[in-house]
Amino acid sequence: MARVTEPRTDSMPPSWAPAWIEVDLDVLVANARVLRRVLPDAARLGILVKANGYGHGLEMSARAALAGGADELVVAGLAEGLALRDAGIDAPVLVVYPILPTGIAVAAGASLQLSVSSLEHVGPTLVAWTEARSVGATEELRLHVEVDSGMGRGGVQPEHLGDVVSAIDATPGAVLAGIWSHLADGRDSRASGTQLSQFDATVDAVAATGRTIPARHIIATEALFAATAPAYDLARIGLGFYGELGVGFAPAPTLAALAAELRPALTLKARAVRIEAVRKGSAVGYGGEWMATRRSRIATLPIGYADGWARTSWPGGSVLVRGRRVPIAGRVSMDSLCVDVTDLDGLQPDEEFVFLGAQGEERITANEVSILRGTIPNEVLSSLGARLPRRYIGAALP
Repeated sequence: MARVTEPRTDSMPPSWAPAWIEVDLDVLVANARVLRRVLPDAARLGILVKANGYGHGLEMSARAALAGGADELVVAGLAEGLALRDAGIDAPVLVVYPILPTGIAVAAGASLQLSVSSLEHVGPTLVAWTEARSVGATEELRLHVEVDSGMGRGGVQPEHLGDVVSAIDATPGAVLAGIWSHLADGRDSRASGTQLSQFDATVDAVAATGRTIPARHIIATEALFAATAPAYDLARIGLGFYGELGVGFAPAPTLAALAAELRPALTLKARAVRIEAVRKGSAVGYGGEWMATRRSRIATLPIGYADGWARTSWPGGSVLVRGRRVPIAGRVSMDSLCVDVTDLDGLQPDEEFVFLGAQGEERITANEVSILRGTIPNEVLSSLGARLPRRYIGAALP
């Protein structure tokens, strides 16, 4: 059976799709340009396109990032890096989570930069690389070493960094391309300062041996706009590229104007698959927890928790139609949810509902949704389901 694909740019949704995601590529490109202006000229801009580009689509997010001035792309796993290469994207790509030794030859053959995060991990990685190189897989393997500066999630212990660097330097074709870490709370200047001190001391110990230090990187969106850490040689930016800065985030005063230029690029839309009147006292949804307090009209929308619209979106959640908020009515199902549209006269099946994004003067943001769900906007965006078609608008890309 032939795979059905849609044109990349089109202001209309697929005719067969009752729910879809619309991404404005012009906005993503503009966001990347803002980030480039925030960074020092000497620092490289790396854009995170992992998790399907935070829900925006892996390939098109990558293309927009590069069009906006990104120097490289950052992904979590090998499959994401290979998907970029399969799409014809040849920009530098860093895979930040360790991969199995069995994938080293494939990664090196695709010119992907890899990360090692422990003394135990570097040995098998280098052995696998040596074996791959012996059969002519490629000539070079570029490695970034993660240092645990205090987050505790991953990274080489500071006292082991010298041994890891020595092992890489002793392996033909292996190149130390970077030393990096991750801040546990980029908003907190004190906590970040403690981690920075540990990171700098660890790197300085290597420099003291006379070894040239490669690219260093530690900051993400929060630390960049809160100005709690230096950019060093590379910034790894995720959420900011997609137009959000997190719940309650206040940028440093000197960066507030630039932060205000960032805009969300994604709109999640649907059309009703059913609009039906229900009698007063009628129950709607699993468990019958929502009951009509009057004769009501209920619209069923084809987005559910399998699409990333979590069950915790009710009670309290709403969507937009005709530029007005209408409340979710009852539990979110796997493939649908219901909204109360009683106060809207003559609502037609072809009218658009907006779950995320703007409609008229109203807007529902990923920050707002994350507060309701007790999470963060990163999760709201990245959990948007793959079965939702992505539609790309804007003239920023060829």
